[in-house]
Amino acid sequence: MATLDWSALTRSQTKRKLYARETYFREGLSDAEEVLAERLPAALRDGALLMLKPDGLAAGRLIPVLDYLGEHGFTVTAAREFRFQPFHWRELWRYQLTSATLDRLAVNELLLGAGPALLLLLRSESGHPLPGTVRLSTLKGSATLEAQRPGTLRALLGQPNRVLSYVHVADEPADLLRELGLLVDAADRRALLDSLAGGAPTAEDQATLDRARERFAAPSRSLALADVLDRVTRAVEAAGPGRAADAARHRLARMARGERVEWRPFLADLAAAGAHPDRWDLAALGTYVIEYDEPGHPKMLTNPDPQSWVSAPQPHVSAGGQSRQRENV
Repeated sequence: MATLDWSALTRSQTKRKLYARETYFREGLSDAEEVLAERLPAALRDGALLMLKPDGLAAGRLIPVLDYLGEHGFTVTAAREFRFQPFHWRELWRYQLTSATLDRLAVNELLLGAGPALLLLLRSESGHPLPGTVRLSTLKGSATLEAQRPGTLRALLGQPNRVLSYVHVADEPADLLRELGLLVDAADRRALLDSLAGGAPTAEDQATLDRARERFAAPSRSLALADVLDRVTRAVEAAGPGRAADAARHRLARMARGERVEWRPFLADLAAAGAHPDRWDLAALGTYVIEYDEPGHPKMLTNPDPQSWVSAPQPHVSAGGQSRQRENV
């Protein structure tokens, strides 16, 4: 990779080592350098990325998210409807999923493929000591309910558990570039990058956002545990008698008592019984009853302290990856 100033991209040394040899990040950075040229430093400083996940749209959280963003000085510069494929989400959370159980992977497979997502590129109002990505990540708050602080976005949205977190954001400028490299093709990526330094959204992007506002203005389904458990139970009852159906009923009874269950064997029981619950109900149910993480296997990446951006000198990044402060990669 060309010589560049990593201080414009991340405050994490671990992330720097991981991303330096990763194709998604390198393609995103290369396109950003070509498309934005001298506009790159300001775009990286002020740009941000937020995605309403399928569960966030289904729960009717789009308008509260847009209101929150506006109240905190973010404007939408581009909007894209997005459909997760398995490789998208596995690669997106590659360095976090080291701690995920295989049951959680199976639940994610159901959940993220159950409906559309909405990708929003944003611009933060100027004058803040933090880059837009870092500021938005701080405002987002923790996915863990017990760690959420009042006033953060996730606390406002009222997510029911750690997996149904409704939104995803790029945590640093390096993540924004990597995720654009992963989630969109080259032509669309270059258009999105240009929007980071542009003005108002294009007519097409505004139309996408307006359609989403109308379509997802209210919840389209209940994701509450009692509701999804009831609907999955009725689907199993409709399958009739049999050993596999009995095994599925036994696990459902354990879920009703608040117990966690092994998820993949439960899916196998459903298939063998010929039971076909609604995909959304099945996915949502899993988020309440699985073990999330393997003990003793922490994430490879955690977010750096936002204050490390406040105290660090302002970086300068120019086209071609050259900078005033240079480090070989």
